[in-house]
Amino acid sequence: MKKLLPYLYPFLFALYPILELRNHNITYVHAAALVRPILLSLLLTALTWAILRLLLGNWQKAGIITTLVVILFFSYGHVFIQIESVFGVVIRHRYLTLIYAGLLLLLSILVLWKVKKPEPFISFLTVTGGILTVFSLVRTLQYDISIYQSALRSNEAQSSLIQNVSDTNETQKPDIYLILLDAHTSVRTLKEEFNYDASAFQQQLEDLGFYVADCAQSNYPITKLSVTSTFYANYHQEATLYPVYSSLAIETLRSEGYRVITFENRSSGHFAIGEDLQLSRNQMLLSGLDLTGGLSEFEVMLWKTTFARIAYDMPQLIPAFNVKSLQKWEYYEHYQQTYFMLDELKRLPEMAGPKFVFAHFLVPHPPFIFAPDGQFSWWEGQAEGYVSNVQFIDSQIVPVVAEIIKNSKTPPVIIIMGDHGATGIPKLERPEWRMSILNAYYVNDQAKKDLYATITPVNTFRVIFNNYFGTDYPLLEDLSYHSSNMEKFTSEFLVPNECRVSP
Repeated sequence: MKKLLPYLYPFLFALYPILELRNHNITYVHAAALVRPILLSLLLTALTWAILRLLLGNWQKAGIITTLVVILFFSYGHVFIQIESVFGVVIRHRYLTLIYAGLLLLLSILVLWKVKKPEPFISFLTVTGGILTVFSLVRTLQYDISIYQSALRSNEAQSSLIQNVSDTNETQKPDIYLILLDAHTSVRTLKEEFNYDASAFQQQLEDLGFYVADCAQSNYPITKLSVTSTFYANYHQEATLYPVYSSLAIETLRSEGYRVITFENRSSGHFAIGEDLQLSRNQMLLSGLDLTGGLSEFEVMLWKTTFARIAYDMPQLIPAFNVKSLQKWEYYEHYQQTYFMLDELKRLPEMAGPKFVFAHFLVPHPPFIFAPDGQFSWWEGQAEGYVSNVQFIDSQIVPVVAEIIKNSKTPPVIIIMGDHGATGIPKLERPEWRMSILNAYYVNDQAKKDLYATITPVNTFRVIFNNYFGTDYPLLEDLSYHSSNMEKFTSEFLVPNECRVSP
């Protein structure tokens, strides 16, 4: 181990920024999202060290300069953002780049010509990098362990809440699809707030046999809170987000022999579902870790906090790209993933055995990249872009669910819902507008009797399990908390449902 220590310090500084960025956004970044950035960072660090070793002929000084390169590379975006936040003015990249280049040149000269014995510097960098990385790693592991412990507590709590299901014939168990259209507001709100008439979409769903809850609201205004409460069929009781895989919905479905199937997308790391199969348009490696797909949200965030931010802000520096900006290129994988999910959903009825499918579409949520006809487009107008995304996904999802219904041997259960209302349009946002959602159910006639215009997602699985598995879960009062702070789920943050259905 002692022989390895003098070779570790550049890699410690290459690990620390990635771990620490995850720690600052840990609720939304699954540990799996770290794998590709870490591998790439370590590889590039080793390559830089090797090149400098060849140029300088001294591996020790090359290692010190490599460490300086790593530190400056990962700090650039943070400094750029901090200057803007403190002074309110964005510094030009040309100036900050010159400052960084001058600093690197000066420090490198000092290392090459002034440092006669590099060992003390190497020891200092090893100890400093080791302390930073270990503390950061401990923090990230503490969170992951706490999630595991939360799952254990949740399992104990769920065991007293989960009801036994009636004996059912496995051949009669319906496939259950939860199709989440992220940020899809209700048809009513589209008309009132966006002057867009989506009544034809609602009519198409109803013609297929869906019940559309005209006045549905979300229980929470952000995805993570809304989705977890849907799966737990309950409101958040404490300031801890339990993992989805220990929820009432997943536990019940697994006890009934259901396979859990999800799709890879930009927000896959937001939820620990414990799926049996994650479908991806890219090759899956290392037991489900996707190392070949497009940029994840975490990778984009990491990109913006490094020297690579220059390329992000100044895409003209990379003329090979045939789109206006790297921002658009960043979202093209999301565009392709969406089409992959639409195509694969149609094929899933062919898969044998009962299955629960969670398809999380990041549409009509920003980025607004879909033209109504499905072409890749970039919408500068926020409201226009949102409506365009709505038009696209509505036109696509109807034939998809029609195909699922047609090809299912047993009539399936299909829920199409928004996790919260429209987002990405700050000028129009207000609480009741944010909470209004699309909420549509394809269920049997018995279950339809328990549905009503103002039903919220927290009651979704209660209705389904009561009518398909013979449970007796009471329906909860439909509450909508306009707060993302788990300490503020109080009456003052409740958004009343003032929607009235025409007789």
